[in-house]
Amino acid sequence: MNRWFNPFHRFRIDYVLFLVFAGFLTVLITLIMWISYTLSARTQTSNTFLYQQGMLNRMSKELNVQLKSVEQTSQALSMNTPFLNYLALTGDYYTRNWTRLEVSQTYLAPVVNSSTLLQSIQLYMNEPTFTDINSDLQFLPQNMMDKEPWYSAAMKSDTLWAGEHNVGSAQGTVPVVSFVRQLSRDSGAQLGTLVLNVKLKALQATLNEDRQGASRMLLDSGGRLLFRTESASSMAAVAGLLDQIKADSGYRRVHLNGTEASADTDMLMVWTRDFREGWLLVELTPYRDIMRSSVKLAGTLAAVGGAALVVASFVTLYLSRLFTAPVRELLALMNAYSHNRKMREFPSRYHNEFGSLFAGYRRLIERVEELYASLERQYKVQQEAEIRALQAMINPHFLYNTLDQLNWMAIEAGQEQISQVLELMGRMFRIGLSNGDSFITLQDELLHTECYLRIQQLKWGYGLRYSIEGGEPFADCYVPKLTIQPFVENAILHGLHGRRTGHITVKVDRADGGLRIRITDDGKGLPPDWKVRKRRKTGGYGIRNVMERIEAIYGESYGINLTALPSGKGTEADIRIPLVTEMPGGGGKE
Repeated sequence: MNRWFNPFHRFRIDYVLFLVFAGFLTVLITLIMWISYTLSARTQTSNTFLYQQGMLNRMSKELNVQLKSVEQTSQALSMNTPFLNYLALTGDYYTRNWTRLEVSQTYLAPVVNSSTLLQSIQLYMNEPTFTDINSDLQFLPQNMMDKEPWYSAAMKSDTLWAGEHNVGSAQGTVPVVSFVRQLSRDSGAQLGTLVLNVKLKALQATLNEDRQGASRMLLDSGGRLLFRTESASSMAAVAGLLDQIKADSGYRRVHLNGTEASADTDMLMVWTRDFREGWLLVELTPYRDIMRSSVKLAGTLAAVGGAALVVASFVTLYLSRLFTAPVRELLALMNAYSHNRKMREFPSRYHNEFGSLFAGYRRLIERVEELYASLERQYKVQQEAEIRALQAMINPHFLYNTLDQLNWMAIEAGQEQISQVLELMGRMFRIGLSNGDSFITLQDELLHTECYLRIQQLKWGYGLRYSIEGGEPFADCYVPKLTIQPFVENAILHGLHGRRTGHITVKVDRADGGLRIRITDDGKGLPPDWKVRKRRKTGGYGIRNVMERIEAIYGESYGINLTALPSGKGTEADIRIPLVTEMPGGGGKE
C-alpha cells in the first residue's frame, strides 16, 4: 500500500488510534440504534401477532358456539312437524290464521324471546294470513324474498349465512346477520324459507371483547363479508389483500387500497381460519400504533448514544496515548534479544492484555532457548548412535564365531543336544539380525519360529508337538521381523505352563487380499485380565511389541486379535497383514 494512503505511516499513532476508535464508536452506536429499532419493531410485531392470534382463536370459538346455536335452532324448527304442517296448510283463511297464531305462540315466539342473539324470525311462504315487516315474527309472501341481498345465493344452497344487512323491527331498521334455510317435505315439496336474524351488535360485542375500536371482520369461504366491527375497514380497502392469504393463520404488513377517512393505510393484518371450514377472521392494526414504543426507544438511544460518544472520545484519546508506551517497551525487548545473552528484565506491572503480550514473548524466548538446547542434545545423541552402530557391526560376527566354537566343543564332548541347541540358536541369530533389515521373507520367519520350537522340544523331551502349515505359497512374501515367534513363546510360557505335553499349530493362508497367520495352542486359554499390564520377568512384552509394530506399519486396518477357543481350552492369535511381495522401503534397515 502507498504510504500516503496509510495513516500509520504519516501521523502519530495516538492520533490515528483516537480517530479510528472515535469513528468506530460512531458507527457502532449508529448500528446499535438501527439494530435495536429493527429488533424492537420485529418483537413488537411478533408480540402483537401472538396476542391478536390468541384473541382471534378465542373469538372464533365463541362465535362458533353462537352461530352454531342459531343453526341448531333453525334445524330444530325445520324438523318440527306442526310447524311444517302449518306451512303446507291450505283451506279457508280463518283456519290458517288460527294455526299461525298457535304456531307463533307455541314454537316461534319462545325461540325469539329466550335468545339474546336473535332479533327476529322471517318466514317466506305462500299466501300468509298476516304480514308485518316490523314484527319479531314476520310471515312474508314468497315474492318479497327476491328483494333481499342474499336471495340469489340462497337459491343455490339449502342453508346460507347472509352477511350484514338491515331488517325492520319495532324500534325501526336494525342491522343483522341472517341464517337462511330452505324448508321442504321429505318428498321434496318446497314449503318456504326460514330466516333467523341475528343481532349484529351481539356479534360485534364478541369481536370487541378485549378492546373497543378493534378493526376485525369475518368472511365466509367465498370471501364474502359476513360482518365487521364498526372500526373495521371497508371491503373495498382490503380487496386484493385477502386473496394473498394462503396459510390457515399468520400475519403480514399490508397497505390498504384507495383512500378512506382514516389516514392510516399501513397496517398489520393478522388472520386465522380456526373457525369453521373456509371461514376467515381478520384483524387490522395501524402499524404506527405498534411501532410507537420502538420509535421512543430509538429516540432514547440517540440521546444516550450522543452523550456516550462525547465521553468516549475523551476516554479514547487518553487510552490511545497510553497504548503506545507498552508497545515501544516490547519492541525494545525484542530488539535486545540475542542467544546466550542475558535478557533485560520483563516488566511486571501489566496485568491485562499487555501483560499477556509480555508473558507470551517471555514464553517464546524460553521456547527458543529450549529448542537450542534440544538441538545440542540431538547432536550428541546422533553422535552416540553412530558409535553404537559401528559397534553393532562388530558384535554379530563375534557372536557367530563364539556360537560356532561352542558347537564344535559340544560335538567333541559328545553333547549332541547342546550342539543342536547351539546350531539352532545360530540360525535364529542370523535370521533375527538379518543384516539390520526390519522385514524378512515369510520363509525365514517360519524357519526362525521352527528353530525356537525345536529348541523347546529338546527341553520338553519331545512332549511338545507342533505343525506349520500353508507357508509354501507365500514363502517369498515379506513380513515384519519377529512377528510369529513371540506368540509361540507366549503360548509355551503361559498357555502350556505346568504341563508335560502340548500342541502348537501355525497356519498361513490368504484372507481379504492379505496374509492371515494363526497361532493356536491347546493350553489353558486366556485369563480374564490378560489385557492388563503387569510387572513380570518374562512374557507379554514381545506380543505387545508386535501389536504396536503392526499398527504403526500398516495402520488400523490390520492387526492382531487374541481369542479363547470355543472349547475353553487353548488360545488363538489371529495376525492379519498385507500381502507384500517386495522388500518395503528399500530394505527397511533398523
